[in-house]
Amino acid sequence: MAPETISRKQLRKAKQSGQSKINRPTDHHATAFEGPSQPLDVSADPVRESSSGGQARSSTVPSSSLANTPAHPATLHLPMRSQPSRAGTPFEDVAEAPRKNAVPGSAEGPYKAEAGDPAADPSEASANESPKDLGKDYRRAQAPASNKRVDWGGWAYESGLTALMERPGGARGFGTWGDEAKLKLNSHYVNLVRPKEKQEKFHQYNVRVGNGNEKRGLVKTVLESQGLGKLLPGGRVNWLFDGNEQAWSKHDIQTERRLEVDLSRDPERAVGGRPDKVFVVIKPASTRVHVNLGSIYDYMNGRCLWGADVIKAINLLDHVLRQRPSEQFATIKRSYFNHGVNGHDLHKGVEAVHGIYQSIRLAKGPKKLEGKGGLRMVTNVDVSYAPFWHMWNFNKIVAELTASGENVDSVVWREKSNHKPNGNFDLMRRLKDSGFTVEYKNMSDEAKRRKWKVAAILDKSAREYKFSPWDDTNKRLGQEITILEYYLTKYQVHLDHPDLPVVQTTKMITKQNEDGKVLFESPIVFPMELCIMQPNQRYLKALDREQTKIMVDHAIQPPQERLKRINDSLIMLSWHEDQYLSHYGLKISPDEIETDARILLPPTLQFKNGSKLTPEANGKKGTWNLTDRQFISTKALRAPWGVMVLTDSSESKRNQTNKFVDLLKKEYVKLGGEIDSELDISEKRLTENLADLAKDVREFYDQIHDQRRRRPQILLFILPKDSSDVYLRIKNTCDCQLGVYSQCVQAKNAFRTFKEPLEPRQYGFFCNLLMKFNAKLGGATNGIVLSRPEDHFLGRTMIIGADVSHPAPGSQAPSYAAMTVSMDSTATRYAAAVQTNGYRKEMISNRNITNCLTPLIKRWKERNKYLGQEHLPEHVYYFRDGVSEDQFKILLDTEVASLKTLFSLKSMGKTWTGAPVKFTVVVAEKRHHIRFFPQGPKHHEKGNPLPGTIVDHDVTDPKGNDIYLCSHRAIKGTARPTHYIMLLDEREIPVNKFQKMLYEQCYQYIRSSTAVSLHPAVYYAHLASKRAQAHDSIFAADWPEGKGTGKGKDPATSSSDDSSGEPAALLPMKDWKDGQTEWIGYGMWFI
Repeated sequence: MAPETISRKQLRKAKQSGQSKINRPTDHHATAFEGPSQPLDVSADPVRESSSGGQARSSTVPSSSLANTPAHPATLHLPMRSQPSRAGTPFEDVAEAPRKNAVPGSAEGPYKAEAGDPAADPSEASANESPKDLGKDYRRAQAPASNKRVDWGGWAYESGLTALMERPGGARGFGTWGDEAKLKLNSHYVNLVRPKEKQEKFHQYNVRVGNGNEKRGLVKTVLESQGLGKLLPGGRVNWLFDGNEQAWSKHDIQTERRLEVDLSRDPERAVGGRPDKVFVVIKPASTRVHVNLGSIYDYMNGRCLWGADVIKAINLLDHVLRQRPSEQFATIKRSYFNHGVNGHDLHKGVEAVHGIYQSIRLAKGPKKLEGKGGLRMVTNVDVSYAPFWHMWNFNKIVAELTASGENVDSVVWREKSNHKPNGNFDLMRRLKDSGFTVEYKNMSDEAKRRKWKVAAILDKSAREYKFSPWDDTNKRLGQEITILEYYLTKYQVHLDHPDLPVVQTTKMITKQNEDGKVLFESPIVFPMELCIMQPNQRYLKALDREQTKIMVDHAIQPPQERLKRINDSLIMLSWHEDQYLSHYGLKISPDEIETDARILLPPTLQFKNGSKLTPEANGKKGTWNLTDRQFISTKALRAPWGVMVLTDSSESKRNQTNKFVDLLKKEYVKLGGEIDSELDISEKRLTENLADLAKDVREFYDQIHDQRRRRPQILLFILPKDSSDVYLRIKNTCDCQLGVYSQCVQAKNAFRTFKEPLEPRQYGFFCNLLMKFNAKLGGATNGIVLSRPEDHFLGRTMIIGADVSHPAPGSQAPSYAAMTVSMDSTATRYAAAVQTNGYRKEMISNRNITNCLTPLIKRWKERNKYLGQEHLPEHVYYFRDGVSEDQFKILLDTEVASLKTLFSLKSMGKTWTGAPVKFTVVVAEKRHHIRFFPQGPKHHEKGNPLPGTIVDHDVTDPKGNDIYLCSHRAIKGTARPTHYIMLLDEREIPVNKFQKMLYEQCYQYIRSSTAVSLHPAVYYAHLASKRAQAHDSIFAADWPEGKGTGKGKDPATSSSDDSSGEPAALLPMKDWKDGQTEWIGYGMWFI
């Protein structure tokens, strides 16, 4: 008999009456759960679905944010956000991204729940309010999700009445254009055996280890000890601990339990100065929180609405999933590492360790489940990498750190002149906070098991450090002796490297008399050569450039190799052997989910004089070459221009420069450009004083202006080496002091031996250079052939992109906000504005939005007149990068609200009396772990998906309106699709048109002859935010008028502040306002 369904009327009535659950006959075919009366064969379960990746904090996150959760160091992100390397953290494929500017209740930082705060206890949320009072959807009044190890989806973080957009119902919510393709995903179905008793509940408890302020290492040891397991009702497997202050169990304990755990009885116990006996207090949560896993079953089948019960149940499943691996492996966020296995040397005592990433989430199920709840629970798995210290002797690590080879005796860690510690000593101090053991001959087994932690590296050697030894009766043994003498006298250990610094531990040696009075207290120290690094000691400093390159090269694998590594790493998780999964009824399919995807057709590209081509070069889709093609638009270079050659020697480069310039002009003319102006060339010796460089650039500019009677339009710089300091100084001088476009090129590229005709690689170099050159002069590379304008945009449309970049950990530099605005009807050319945005603040301030966009909107109105009049756009796309799912609602309430105010007729002036501007808000996310593995020879290139591969059903959010789009051709490694999440759509764009526009716009990235992986508006915003560093006010100290507030320091480590505590504003770009020179702020200065 067919299962009974719920009508919309019944569901609406349930909402109005406050009923959150509706009973109906069970349909076992409509869910991923298996009931006791009808077991589900996991091995035969069809594979169709996946979860999206995302970020979450590691360590312990309470189910309802009852406790404060310490944040872990930010993770290293290299592929998309070109910012300084983040230290000691797992790579995604290379890396997992950091969370920024978390909201209250998240696991990002400390948050203390207050009375009445729904985050304190989801079961109490909206207890006195009826669904009718709370708006259209009962779930919106429920407490927000807080455990960010789970990929909830942005809508799950909502509270109050503001709602994110949901996917339109029925066929309107899913695209249909494109060729069908089968993909495997690095995700697996999670099947939950429904409890025999429907109302079986798990109880939540508060846990305190010791005095409640014990170190995390001791807490972990106690909670995982066999001694505690024997004392717990039902045994250890019946209890889940978050590692901090919470626990869950089916056993109902009504009163507080105080358990004494004897750690000395554990066979794996390593004393290390810790107490042998520790008390553990377990008591019911003050609000008596209960978790019913059946609520997930009902929600997935459409029997109940989203609410606190579902949140708590999914949160519990997350703890079940990670309990066993967190007990056995080093845990960083959602990644697990088995140190000592699969290590790859990064030099300097550090190795890259290969681990496994795992997260759980609800996801939109296969199409056959549509209308039957349509949801599945899945886990996303992926490879992960993190830097760890080698498990070596400290003196070997120090030898590598200081580049002394294996000859540690050659390490010089003091200045000869004043005998003070030097840079090598600072490198040794990186060992601080590392765990280690000590080993020497005749040492007892108990002493060998003791674990120590580095408190400091002292600037005294074993030959110099003296102390007064004590005997077992607490009596001094005479005069002070050195560490060298002590080990030789007491242990007959001759130190081979007595001149290395000694290691101070976090432990103290204390001597007391019979009355308990402290007679003596001193830190415990060891000679460095006796210390051995413990396993699982993360390297917490930033990797240098060489280490980063090695790690990236090691982490990047072709698709099939990556999939093999994922499957090999699943041995670590051993789902079939996990006693916690078994006990709580979770079964995870060993097979990857297979999903239905579509491959959108590529656009036809348009060039000058009506030339067209299909973007496919040498059988490679998504790429093309410019041979026999010309840029679709160029602007003649009629104003003067100049080339400055910076050298690091006295040798003249004039002849090489002339040859390079001749080739540059020749190739530009071939590409449709026109140069009809005088050129000036200058050579300057590059010195260490970068203020001299700024002076030289200004003098060269003035020289051209004085001789040619016109301001130069562009300056080209040939640099002797790759130097960020030189680059930033040039950009600051040209952008902010002179208001002129600039282009830098490396001497090794400009002065190479060129052949006639140019070889393919040489031709590619000139094409890449001239695409940027042309864009800065006002041109564009190519366009898209559209049968009609409505194929991309419905009405007069503006696209805005936004991104905020943050400095490396420990830096005092501000965050930089960048906003880009399309300047033409086809959204080919963009302008950009940048500004400081506080310190590590992700949301762009209202002041920045207003100040950055007002001049650019004004310029857009001037360039896009309608019937001869200026007007606002009918429709605005707002593409935002770098926002995590828990910040989606904040984005709408802050940035989008500011945009709507700015675009109001009152704000912009009543120059046009049309309807209010309609907004479409889309978040572009690259920091996730979803990967596509195409099946079938027609759907991939070397294992990677073809450009245009899109998934908008099986792997997507259960409620939100999102897609995964792989718009580019992966050159190396495994392609990572971009996750686009639509938060708002007031224009009601047809789904096929939106997806077509999104994909085809990736072919209009102005400085590339390949389709890019990210929408250009966001890509440009990223470039602009990176360039913002060159506009920092610290450079103003080098200005000739001397009015700057800065001190000439490195912007990566410092920034000037104003009296309000906010960072100083960036220097404005120079606007001559002479009627002849257009302000570069309206052009593509950031390319």
